[in-house]
Amino acid sequence: MSGVDRKVLAFLKNNPGATPREVADALGLPYNAVRYALLRLREAGYVIRSPRGGYLVRVGFPALDDIEATQSKNNDTQPSISTAELVSVVEELRSMVMELKAKVNRLEQEINLLKKGIPARRTRQRKDKKVADPLLSMLSSKGLITLSEARKLASKPIEAYVNEGVAIPVGNYLVSPGFLDNFKKKFPLSVSEIEKMSPEERALLDSLIKEGLVYLHAGREYRVIG
Repeated sequence: MSGVDRKVLAFLKNNPGATPREVADALGLPYNAVRYALLRLREAGYVIRSPRGGYLVRVGFPALDDIEATQSKNNDTQPSISTAELVSVVEELRSMVMELKAKVNRLEQEINLLKKGIPARRTRQRKDKKVADPLLSMLSSKGLITLSEARKLASKPIEAYVNEGVAIPVGNYLVSPGFLDNFKKKFPLSVSEIEKMSPEERALLDSLIKEGLVYLHAGREYRVIG
């Protein structure tokens, strides 16, 4: 667990229900750093979303000092693992298996081509260019997808897509940077324009509101914070 993750988790222990913006302001950390930390903590099962949009430490989660003390005393004992952590491990293993299968298939194709006397390298390069990442293809098509859908499509950990800048987490969704930028250009957004929005845009607006990134001004229009 990184230092930022520890600070965010410790703050939420003492300030349950705090929003990402409140955590960032209180700890003096960049807002995006806090958002990514919360994404990692949620996927690891340490925190959950509160009904009001903030974050809560999972019920029964021990103090950080208690965890470290237990691990130091039981180096030879298998630590307990939560259901969320187990799901995360399974997803990572699934991604590794898919990558290995793809490599095996490519090797089999190269062997068959070599047997026929066809240059394998050139053919492999052409095929690699045609292979598209299922998650990125879906993001390009829809603009956003739920995190649960993203995990099923991902060929690598979700955090890798975020670090590469090709996807942005917003609440329970993973959003295409282009889709998010174009949507923000519509602000300030009149309440009357909501009916004209697509289902994906409405879902994004709801998530931005819950994350504290958008607010309703004077009951007439929505505005972006910051």
